[in-house]
Amino acid sequence: TPLLRFLRNRGVPEECLSRMEEEHIDATVIDCMDDGTLSEYIPTYGDRIAARRFCLLEKLKRKMGLESSDENLDQADTSTTKRTRTHAQSNKWALKKTRRIELGWIHDGKQVRTRKGGGTRTLDVPKDTNKSDLINYSKELFFPNGKCRFGSLETLNYDILDFQEEAVLDESTASVGELYSVVRLGRLRFYFSTTSKINLEEEESEGNDVQTIDLDENDQESEPLFNLSSDLDESEVTFGPVSNAELIPGELDDTIIYQFEGDEQDFISLEIPNTSGNRLSPASNDEGSTSAASNEIVCITIKLHRSNLLEEMITQFKDKILLRQTLKFCFIDEKGADADGVSRDVYATFWTEFMEHIGEGEELRVPSLPNRWQKREWKSIGRILLKGFKDHGYFPCRLAPAFTVALIFGESEVSEEMLFESLLLYITQSDRDLVSNVLKSGCLDEDRDELVDLLDRLNVTTLPTQDNLKGLLLSAAHKHLIQKPRYAAEQMSSTASHILKESFCSPQALLQMYQEKKPTTKRFLKLLEASPTTQAESQSFRYIRGLDDPGLRRMLRFVTGSDMICVNKVEVIFTPVKGLARRPIAHTCGPALELPWTYGSYPELRCEMDSILLNQNSFEFSIV
Repeated sequence: TPLLRFLRNRGVPEECLSRMEEEHIDATVIDCMDDGTLSEYIPTYGDRIAARRFCLLEKLKRKMGLESSDENLDQADTSTTKRTRTHAQSNKWALKKTRRIELGWIHDGKQVRTRKGGGTRTLDVPKDTNKSDLINYSKELFFPNGKCRFGSLETLNYDILDFQEEAVLDESTASVGELYSVVRLGRLRFYFSTTSKINLEEEESEGNDVQTIDLDENDQESEPLFNLSSDLDESEVTFGPVSNAELIPGELDDTIIYQFEGDEQDFISLEIPNTSGNRLSPASNDEGSTSAASNEIVCITIKLHRSNLLEEMITQFKDKILLRQTLKFCFIDEKGADADGVSRDVYATFWTEFMEHIGEGEELRVPSLPNRWQKREWKSIGRILLKGFKDHGYFPCRLAPAFTVALIFGESEVSEEMLFESLLLYITQSDRDLVSNVLKSGCLDEDRDELVDLLDRLNVTTLPTQDNLKGLLLSAAHKHLIQKPRYAAEQMSSTASHILKESFCSPQALLQMYQEKKPTTKRFLKLLEASPTTQAESQSFRYIRGLDDPGLRRMLRFVTGSDMICVNKVEVIFTPVKGLARRPIAHTCGPALELPWTYGSYPELRCEMDSILLNQNSFEFSIV
């Protein structure tokens, strides 16, 4: 029947068609079946949909008197076959004796760019072209005078690679036409692969050992130059050329990209310059080579997913070499280009998520110890702390001062006053008021039950009295702020303390930094560089004066990318934008803020700014 013929052309199994024929399943019967019953005859959902449409079309044909017999269908199939054959005989492309290929150039494992004489060339070659012919084409294209910028052809070993970058074995393996019929690609690509004979001799004499630089004097653990995640196989790491000229003009031409592949855009990449000419050696072997390596300009670009930034940052900073290199960050699927603003946002986002997911406490927090994080993870967090402060002045001031002083200077430098003040900000606001009232009044009777409940939550089993209350609170503070996170502090200290000590000469200097980094209304207004000329423009300053501490941190994060003060000024530009296009625009790299002056009233300005700042935990970069 026409239905069975239609289904057979769609590839429905013959046993299903035989069963339908035996049980006389036709278009009329299919119209009465539900999807579950029809699936017993036609297992694929798409085939069932096509069958119902075919039945509907046949029903319309019968109503219109256009029903065709089997003989007419056979004649139609025959005429279609004849037309197809006639078309194939008259098709000039079917009779063409050449095929189009792409030919590229790979030198010493890296694809050569067009500006260096390489690039991808498109050629029409005969179908019987073999390996020797491709070599001749490559010599003519990439070595027009027998020479290139890498030297003459006589000083190079060369071969032809296929689209999988595997060597074509010999001339008799396959021709271009045969490869097209086998691989079924739209266009074949070949590579002319050249390698320096001198480099090959040096590599054979030196062996396959790769040495790395130990950047961390206190860290004796041996780690790779670039640590690939342990759950990735070597087959998942691909190499290819990337231009880095925009980041450091005139300095870096060729780079190698290490790309961890997952889904189409699920990757993290590191871009480093090609250092194949100068191998890195340990610092203990040659002081001259160490100084040369440390002065070499290297820019590393790290691509991150905003949704998984915490784990990805920890993974990347397991490589100690990142501490000595210039880092650029970018978020995948976001347009922002890093000129310090994206970097500040990366560090701010990391420490915000760290405090939310790992931190214990209220206003001030200390890290807890999740099971999945061991020695290497905590060392990596210490490097993130150090790198963020060195490069951008960002320090996570929500870490309790008692914890950070112990991390940098040691537990002996933590005073009782510092410990007690950190505890007050570690507990909740209601518990803080309770402790302050009891210590100020000296009376425990009225609030004894609440105080006992607080001490119980702090794991203190001794009953409080007028004399021992302060001592009990200090011991609880030492336990929760020093003892419990001690392992995390020790591992972070091993990678960060020896350099942070040079920045903070004493614990008092560290505490002063806490005060200077904290955004207040006075400090925020002092950062703004603006010249309001009308009352409408002056209303923006009124909005800042009305923000509380969390609101000031959000506003600072929106403008500069950081929730701590890390910049010297913020330029405010008033714009006449109206209507639906009216909105504040922040340039975090400047930093600069474009603020419309066309608001009808201050409540209108406040409502629009609140909708931007209060309803979002993070801001995506939507412009470059």
